Amino acid sequence: MSGVTGRRRASPLAAWCRKPWAAILFLGLLVPALSAEAGMLEKVRETGVFRIGYRVDAGPFAYRDRDGRAAGYSVELCERIAVDLGKAASLGQLSVEYVPVGTEERLEAVAEGRIDILCGVTTASLSRRETVSFSIPTFITDIAVMVDVDAARPLKALISGRSAPSEETVMEALRDKTFGVRAGTTAESWLRDNLQDLAAGANLVTVSDHRDGLQKLQNGEIDAYVADRAILVGLARSADNPDRFIIGERLFTIEPYALAIPRGDEDFRLVVDRTLSRLYRSRAFDTLLARYFGKPKETTRLLYLAVSLPE
Repeated sequence: MSGVTGRRRASPLAAWCRKPWAAILFLGLLVPALSAEAGMLEKVRETGVFRIGYRVDAGPFAYRDRDGRAAGYSVELCERIAVDLGKAASLGQLSVEYVPVGTEERLEAVAEGRIDILCGVTTASLSRRETVSFSIPTFITDIAVMVDVDAARPLKALISGRSAPSEETVMEALRDKTFGVRAGTTAESWLRDNLQDLAAGANLVTVSDHRDGLQKLQNGEIDAYVADRAILVGLARSADNPDRFIIGERLFTIEPYALAIPRGDEDFRLVVDRTLSRLYRSRAFDTLLARYFGKPKETTRLLYLAVSLPE
């Protein structure tokens, strides 16, 4: 044995990587992956585009107006965020794209990066936070029930909230009644969890959008329509004869609306919450609320001051 150790032969991959052009190509392959994982500020610096996802039938929060444009209270909040995001990214004005999203796909659209923010009537919940993150609250409402003015008296009494009903009263009011609800909403989840426990024989019908639910109520195909109170108020106002409908005063749940954003991006969330907090403390917010909901009460102002974050 000579005792001389031969040089280890380099692998083809190692030899390839030592070439200057290979390093450049390798870095080029990494850039898309790094961009995909980048935060929103880096993303808009790269593209100059901010994509607002919105519902087309959730007025007055998010809807498509007569000219086919995105409009509504939540949409205006997101437009203000777009302005501040452009400033935070040192770009000035961003190009805003409005992307319609359905109820059942809206959270996945945020999580998968198809939209940058969801502006509509999304209730912030712990289970949903497994998929997306949320801003500070943008509105507080509750699940309510809307019926025709000629609905059965026991049903109208039940949703009025004037007294605590007995079990017999609840069963009588709900027996053999059909309730409509939009699929994929927290109202649907609440109904499925509670309706059969409250009254045997009560039926649930899901609809594709709120206008369909209103139409079914007008046509007598359902006895009641269940949704967030703020949505029901907007639906009744949009009807040809708003006085035909009664929205019960009984409160069933609390629904805190918020803007859904991607998880794990604290810099973007800071821009969102800072924009909302500063707006809530301004007089311009009174004008915004009045445009969609009427002049705000002092208790409403105090609520928004409470959820806004100090600098």
